[in-house]
Amino acid sequence: MDQEKLIAKITEDLNVCEEYLKREARLDFVLRILEDLIDLIELAKKENIPLGDLEEKARLLYHRASTLVTLIEQGVKK
Repeated sequence: MDQEKLIAKITEDLNVCEEYLKREARLDFVLRILEDLIDLIELAKKENIPLGDLEEKARLLYHRASTLVTLIEQGVKK
């Protein structure tokens, strides 16, 4: 996969995750996607592919999703 397609895929997947998080929907699915994206980002970094702030965004979204799952499991949220 070339650099442009990789960056476009990561960006698109992050946007999908962000939309799900806004609705607090399918959080387990979002966590799984974000875990895969973080792994993909790590590989891209090893290949010296410039990702801008995509890594930070992925990690922030992962933290947010993880926190929401924990809160929902504890019955605090909704």
